[in-house]
Amino acid sequence: MELLVSLAIGAVLSFAVTHFLLGSKLSFLQSDELARLQENGAYALRLLAHELAMAGHLGSEIPGSGIATTVDGGGCFEFLLDTSSPLFHVNDVSANGVAASGGAAPPADCLLPRQHQPGTDILVVRRASGTALIAAGEIRGAADADALYLQSGPEGGAAVLRRGAVARDSGDLWEYIPAVFFLRQYSRSPGDDIPTLCRKRPGRSSGRMAPAECLVEGIENLQLEFGIDDDGDLQADRFARAPTTADLARAVAARISLLVRSVHPVPGHRDTNSYLLAGSRVPAAGDGYYRRILQATVLLRNNPVFRW
Repeated sequence: MELLVSLAIGAVLSFAVTHFLLGSKLSFLQSDELARLQENGAYALRLLAHELAMAGHLGSEIPGSGIATTVDGGGCFEFLLDTSSPLFHVNDVSANGVAASGGAAPPADCLLPRQHQPGTDILVVRRASGTALIAAGEIRGAADADALYLQSGPEGGAAVLRRGAVARDSGDLWEYIPAVFFLRQYSRSPGDDIPTLCRKRPGRSSGRMAPAECLVEGIENLQLEFGIDDDGDLQADRFARAPTTADLARAVAARISLLVRSVHPVPGHRDTNSYLLAGSRVPAAGDGYYRRILQATVLLRNNPVFRW
């Protein structure tokens, strides 16, 4: 009899310990996914906000200046070297990277056919680095032979874009780092279903684009709105989701909206919420992922409108 009682007590204790361990593991998974979601979202928001704030920065040159280049290239490579326009935007693209409503599109090699996250935006930023490699005659480091640089002419001479291998010590030297930002349907391999913020940049050793570089996992939706100054007072009179080229030239601010998703589903969780993102409602997915909306508004200080 005592043996049966001992076995019963042991079974109850084993069940209690197992239940506690499973509960602790689930709590850990929930906390880990939520913390990772918040970290990824905050990083993506900071990155895009910095890029937008720097858009149009051309070192010693006036923002919006057209700068000649000694580098040969075509398609997206040449498109990114057009310094006269700091920004380019495509609203609500298809899986092929083309806007569902039509309108202007970047060259085909800026895009990844059948890989874009449908219904999200593409952002093109043209800018130089925030720190000069050579400034006012002070050489702060050696140029990377394969990198692109914006070289200001000495004593007010014409600026030019060139590779580091042919950069001169005279005139200011800034690395030129334009990029195409977009969301891809997967992170590491097709079918992993982890939406990811990625970018494409000019190749280092040819006039072609480098392979896509993915930066932050779990970014499920990216929407951009641009504050347009219609009356010349440098204040946003309206925010446009699908701005024209003329609108972008008068943009004084940009509003970033991100829908961030946990990388992995959480057992026992079901997302029944819908989300309002840049005026459009994203329906409830009904799956096991956590989601959050993150937003920021950025002043476009280097856009040409500020020098009119």
